[in-house]
Amino acid sequence: MRKRTKAILLSVATFALSCAFIAGYDPRIDSGATELQQKVETFLTDLEQTAGTPVGEYQRHTGFYDEVRTDISVLRNVASAHKGNDITLQSLDLIEANIAKLEKLHAAGISAEEIRIVRTLFDTQFRMLVRFENAKKRKES
Repeated sequence: MRKRTKAILLSVATFALSCAFIAGYDPRIDSGATELQQKVETFLTDLEQTAGTPVGEYQRHTGFYDEVRTDISVLRNVASAHKGNDITLQSLDLIEANIAKLEKLHAAGISAEEIRIVRTLFDTQFRMLVRFENAKKRKES
C-alpha cells in the first residue's frame, strides 16, 4: 500500500509541475476539504472503536457514506467552475474512489487494524489536497 501511495503522490507532483495554468485559490474548496477530512477522521475513529460490534455494523453507517459522497460532489462542482483545477478534481476523484472502497470493506466487515491502514491513506490524500489548496493561497498573496 505504501508503494501505491508514493506512486500516486509522485504522479500528482509530476502533473503539477507540468501544468502551465493552475486555478486560483477558492476558500470554499479549502474549507470544504478540511471539513471533509475532519468528518472522515471522526468517522474512522468511531469505527475503529466499534469495529466488530453491533454499533460498528455497516447498516448503521450508510448515511455517512451518502453524506460524504454529497460533500465530495459539492466540492467537485465548485472546483469544476474554475479552469485549471484538474489536480484538485483528480484528488477529489481519488478520495471518492477510496470512500467507495472503504464502504465495501465496511460492508464486508472491517477490522480495527484495517481501519488504521485506511486512516493513513486518507490522511495522506487529504493532506495533499489541503496543502495544494493552501499553496494556491500563498501564490496569490
